[in-house]
Amino acid sequence: MEYHNPFTIIVADDDAEDRELFRNLFSKHEDFTLLACLSSGIEVFDEVSRKKNVPDILLIDMYMPHFTGVDVVKALEELNAAPTSFKMVISTSDLIPEMERFKGNPYVVLIKKPTTVAEINALPNRLLEYLRRKLVKVS
Repeated sequence: MEYHNPFTIIVADDDAEDRELFRNLFSKHEDFTLLACLSSGIEVFDEVSRKKNVPDILLIDMYMPHFTGVDVVKALEELNAAPTSFKMVISTSDLIPEMERFKGNPYVVLIKKPTTVAEINALPNRLLEYLRRKLVKVS
């Protein structure tokens, strides 16, 4: 897959304040094009699998009702939808046993959810740094 310049991203979080925060972060950053800011894993699955709006990056909150971040990633994998999109599951916990299933998959990663203003502001550059490292290995 060829990636866009700037990277396209879809963000999903069930918390409205976090969604707005992510919307502001990524819509104003020159290295990202925000395609959608969604409130559930079901919306992400629909956007990518049915509407075929496949981004370079999916930033998905882990703990959402009905369809967790891991559920979304598993469902997309089963359909082979977005196989080369980077799926970044974001959580306040850095120990999520369900993520073990993706160990060794360069396109799936657990990201610690930022909690301070400095961490929040650094998130886009943190993602860029991760992507640049991974893209060198994947190519």
